[in-house]
Amino acid sequence: MSSPPPSESDGARIHDLVVADTEAFLVEPIDGDARSGILFLHWFDSEAPDGDRTQFVEEAVGLARDRRVMSILPQGRFPWTGPPTDAAADSERIRTEVERHGAALDVLAQRVGTAPIGLVGHDFGGMHGVLLAADDHRIAAAVLIAATPRWGDWFLPFWPIAGDRFEYLRALAPLDPITRIGDLAPRPVCLQFARNDFYIAPMTGLELQRAAGDPNVIHAYDTDHAVRDPMAASDRAAFLGSILGWADA
Repeated sequence: MSSPPPSESDGARIHDLVVADTEAFLVEPIDGDARSGILFLHWFDSEAPDGDRTQFVEEAVGLARDRRVMSILPQGRFPWTGPPTDAAADSERIRTEVERHGAALDVLAQRVGTAPIGLVGHDFGGMHGVLLAADDHRIAAAVLIAATPRWGDWFLPFWPIAGDRFEYLRALAPLDPITRIGDLAPRPVCLQFARNDFYIAPMTGLELQRAAGDPNVIHAYDTDHAVRDPMAASDRAAFLGSILGWADA
């Protein structure tokens, strides 16, 4: 499938691509080669205007313009296009989603060459991102926003899942973020949570932090699950910039 010509916005060039059968934006600096890359994985909210691949576009444009960062922002498929149903199907859907994100990472890595790459993932994007980063060492650092330790933390309360709930939790345990987040070490991890999150209790964030290896850092913000807090964006830019090499650019 051919892609439309790129558009330009506020010092950045935006390409609209199809990667592994899903849409993705590629955002790059107009002037000069990229000094690093970021894979942005968005959150799930079917009623929010930014519950799709557009969520981090403004952030990616600013980083392209100011820090010469290239970003790729794929559209999530699971559970965006179909609900969880049962352990066997959901395990396969999670693995397939991670493979799609890996294909997006391939595109980004080809573009940035040897420049370092970071990951930013929110909600389900963060959970899928943990699994990708655990096995793909091209990701040098990760920011995980309002992610939960287990898939069942979301799926069981909010969807009608077939079968025994405890069998479901056991079946998905090898794919749970809390099982895999320690495999990111010694690559740095930044965890971002909201103090007024209806879905995620404060102890949940600490549980995920305890499972993470060193080094890691955790931040909490006076906001809700959407984490639309300018300080959160500033904190993750500072965190990634210090690792990917553009904090003082």
